[in-house]
Amino acid sequence: MEERFNHRVLPVNKTAGVSTYDCIRRFKRVFCIDKVGHAGSLDPPARGLILLLTGEATKLSNYLMDLPKRYIADIGLGEATDTHDASGKVVRTGSWDHLREEDISSVLPMFLGKRLQIPPMYSALKHRGTPLYMLARKGQKVDRSPREIETYEIKLVWCRLPVFRIEVYCSRGLYIRVLAEEIGEALNVPSHLSGLVRTNVGHFDLESAVPDDAFETLLDMDDPGYSLSGALKHLPEIILSGDQARKLHDGIAPRAVPQAEAALPPLGSLVRLVRPDGSLGAIGEVGMAGFLQIKRVFRTTDGWKRGDARGRL
Repeated sequence: MEERFNHRVLPVNKTAGVSTYDCIRRFKRVFCIDKVGHAGSLDPPARGLILLLTGEATKLSNYLMDLPKRYIADIGLGEATDTHDASGKVVRTGSWDHLREEDISSVLPMFLGKRLQIPPMYSALKHRGTPLYMLARKGQKVDRSPREIETYEIKLVWCRLPVFRIEVYCSRGLYIRVLAEEIGEALNVPSHLSGLVRTNVGHFDLESAVPDDAFETLLDMDDPGYSLSGALKHLPEIILSGDQARKLHDGIAPRAVPQAEAALPPLGSLVRLVRPDGSLGAIGEVGMAGFLQIKRVFRTTDGWKRGDARGRL
């Protein structure tokens, strides 16, 4: 295994028909890295951006999954399915030919902002340790608690009835499959998700992603993907002195002192604590009087040693 592929966040363009875990298995075969995870899966029929995490980067999973996502979704009218998408069995049909493009445009603003959404049965969420989709395949249905989600933007891209395309910018936890059916309910017409592409996860975009069938192209890159600190560039940065970095290694949190006259991040904000060499030391939360609560510490991955700054800083 070449070390430059370890402890990295790698944007990947997943093709339709393969699962996120298929992508992980393909990646492992090419690079022989044991510790590989992801920061949010995509259903097999969907395509687009997923983030593979290697080594210490697997610790970033929850922080990256919290990033907002952008999707392009095709919604088909006239049929509802048990999975809410085109892979499922049709459970309801209805007429759509009375609808016009302006009817669809008029209901989309209903889904902006914060609201509650009930997760689908065909999902990876667990009920008493069993994934819901496994229960659904057995014909079982269980109550699911609604979850708060937020839609920041939603707009109609094109309309060729009975199919129309929307672009959605939303929070973690929103199921586009469920949204497709919810829009149909607002129109009083059965509907389902007929196609989905994830184009963005926070500051990561599909254009910079490597195709999931071309991982070998990463071998030609000196600096593939993102370092741990680079992947968290959405979090304010606090650069540690050599002494602070050594104390962090011993479990002692520094006080958050503003850098270069920048304002201290607000109380409760997450920050990234960066060692003198630029590697990520920890993720912290700003507390009272600027004191930090350490949420996650990362071992050195870029060559910084506890004694590197001794006598110099």
